[in-house]
Amino acid sequence: MYTEKFVLDKPYFQECFDESIKLGDHNKPKYFLLVLLIALGLFSIYGLTEHYLGNFLILLAVVECLAFYYRRPWWIARQMLSRASGSTVELHIDDTHIEAKNPYKHYQLSWQEIDSIIETDKGLVLKSNKRMQYLSNRSISDDTRTFILSQAKK
Repeated sequence: MYTEKFVLDKPYFQECFDESIKLGDHNKPKYFLLVLLIALGLFSIYGLTEHYLGNFLILLAVVECLAFYYRRPWWIARQMLSRASGSTVELHIDDTHIEAKNPYKHYQLSWQEIDSIIETDKGLVLKSNKRMQYLSNRSISDDTRTFILSQAKK
């Protein structure tokens, strides 16, 4: 019914991360883990004769902070290093499912598997019980977008 093509390039990955991170579970730091690591680290430094464990736990808290701070560039770099980077994705949408193919990956979601379709500023996020898939408004036509949103209301 509808066929679209788009390239998995760096701007697409950046947009994908920015639009889907708002809806994910990992958009806030793990405060409890950070407080626990620092508290255990301080206890180990001041309570034990050897300070190695305390230093290690505090360093682990610092690494956790850095991992949260740099999660976007790290995720984008991993996507750019993948085989699929730079490949063209063919998107086929009909009354029964959405299918995406590139030379390295193929996935298919039936409309029954999709729990919700969330409109963002720059695209659509298809949420299923297994995963989230992002479709950029740049990569789909207005007719395709309208059709996808109409399927969500059924």
